Amino acid sequence: MFFKVAIAIGAGLASALLFFIPVKGTTAAMALALLGPLPIMIAGLGFGARVGFAAAAAGTLAISLALDPLLGAFFAASLGLPAFWLARIAAQTVEVADPATSQPLAIPAYSTGKLLAWIATVSAASAMLPALVLAVRFPTVPEGLDETARQLAPIVRRLLGGEQNIPYSMSAPEFARVMVLAMPALIAAWSVATLSLNLWLAGKVARKSGLTAPRQDDLPLSLRLPRDCVIVLAASIAACALGETPRFVASTLTAAFLMAYALHGLAVVHGYLRANPLRGALLFGVYALIFMTAWPLLLAVAIGVFDSLIPIKRHPAPQAPAA
Repeated sequence: MFFKVAIAIGAGLASALLFFIPVKGTTAAMALALLGPLPIMIAGLGFGARVGFAAAAAGTLAISLALDPLLGAFFAASLGLPAFWLARIAAQTVEVADPATSQPLAIPAYSTGKLLAWIATVSAASAMLPALVLAVRFPTVPEGLDETARQLAPIVRRLLGGEQNIPYSMSAPEFARVMVLAMPALIAAWSVATLSLNLWLAGKVARKSGLTAPRQDDLPLSLRLPRDCVIVLAASIAACALGETPRFVASTLTAAFLMAYALHGLAVVHGYLRANPLRGALLFGVYALIFMTAWPLLLAVAIGVFDSLIPIKRHPAPQAPAA
């Protein structure tokens, strides 16, 4: 019992430190901050949901006492609880009968595609915190946007060197308002990518350490979002046309599922190219284009959506030679 308590406290403090480290402003600090959910996820996958929840609580308490309770609540909502919940559902198993021996066999309760759908949902929910804050502090969301844009306008002028340098001849308050509207969507998309990376790394660490039973997930072969996600994406895109307040929420959900479908599409590309002798060079070109222009992500989204509706042929990983 004491060992698990120590693990929870250590994982929570490690996540809290990684959450706070970006204030250093260095490239290394920013890179390490991407791994903020990792300690909590490892604790949850390797030692159980209670340890994962205790780790999230320990990190929240540490930030609340050392810095500010409001910042602690932000840590809990944006990092601690999402990391705990994703680790919890990733570790869940169901028992089925083994066709060969008729013995009970534990298999993952959630496929990789369903896990990715959960990641998108959790990312969108945590990124909507600004909308919740605006709804609480101001009578209406548009009034909250106006006031936040007014407060950010001097910062925009200082960063861009005056209103004459603002794109599209916009005023500083107008540009600040656009930034406030776009921020939740950007946070949601970024959160999908980082949470996916951390959950994958946590699974690798937990398996290599012997903390969990091996889960044989061939992502380029098996990653496929459920078809229902296409409906969610289409509905969220349609809701963006209903007005500014619905768009503020719907665009966040849209960005989260667009990023999820981009990851789905990239998995399809990896699986499809396995039989191609130029696979390495082609994948290098794909990722180089993504880092240079980001437009290939839209093609990846289209591939992911198409594969959800009509599965594209993928190739399994080559078998290792027998000993």
